[in-house]
Amino acid sequence: MNPATLAVVISTYNAPDFLRLVLEGYRQQRDLNFVIYISDDGSGAETKSLIDQIKAEFPVPIHHIWQTDDGFRKARIHNETIRRINEPYTLLTDGDCIPMPDMVASHRRFADRNHFISGSRVLLSKRWTETLCVQPQLKTSRSLFWWLKQKLKGNINRLIPLHLKPYLTKPTEQLAGIRGCHLSCPTQALIKINGFDESFEGWGREDSDLTARLLHAGFRRRNLRGTPVLHLWHREFSRNRLEENDAMLQACLNESRIEAVHGLKQLGEADE
Repeated sequence: MNPATLAVVISTYNAPDFLRLVLEGYRQQRDLNFVIYISDDGSGAETKSLIDQIKAEFPVPIHHIWQTDDGFRKARIHNETIRRINEPYTLLTDGDCIPMPDMVASHRRFADRNHFISGSRVLLSKRWTETLCVQPQLKTSRSLFWWLKQKLKGNINRLIPLHLKPYLTKPTEQLAGIRGCHLSCPTQALIKINGFDESFEGWGREDSDLTARLLHAGFRRRNLRGTPVLHLWHREFSRNRLEENDAMLQACLNESRIEAVHGLKQLGEADE
């Protein structure tokens, strides 16, 4: 497919310290053929101020798509964002995931019309996350010895993924193990499946539902090894809706559903 440029969608909600670190990771990408869309689920003025300050001197365009704070509505703000994407290929990621320098290059290099790519993550400790949040600079390009020291200090949970040469596993139709840390696919694939399903309320399973529908639509999964994201530590979100969301995901699987029940089309109808 070899897209000329990518859309990088970053979800965020009232975590400007995390967002600063994540954007710094994208500033240090070796491949700058991408556009950033910050998908903001109702953050306050501090986040807006940070984005306005950073985008004035950032090496790639940054678009800030915001909605009012009315509970966890990640699916809705993602759909609002997808509607505005002009790039042929989209990389979805989270505002607590710092990319390694070759992440965009890897997703662009391996982009394919018939597959979606699922990436992995390395977990950071609470202590190191707190340290990074107060440091003025972040450098993601480091030596194996430097990362080994972080592993020995307990700052990261895995070392090997950080030094694998990027490659894709064989195509699969397996859903297990999917995470929202970084997933890419043709933008038209997101439109074909009607985007994210806003029927999911609260945290949990909206990413799994999206990938299940990609599989149902005929796209196969390939896992990206190497270039994991650095996942910043944070307290877990409330899981009070997880049982209901699990049931909706299971219904999607049972029906082999392709389109979101309440997705891009319904969002457009509400505007009319």
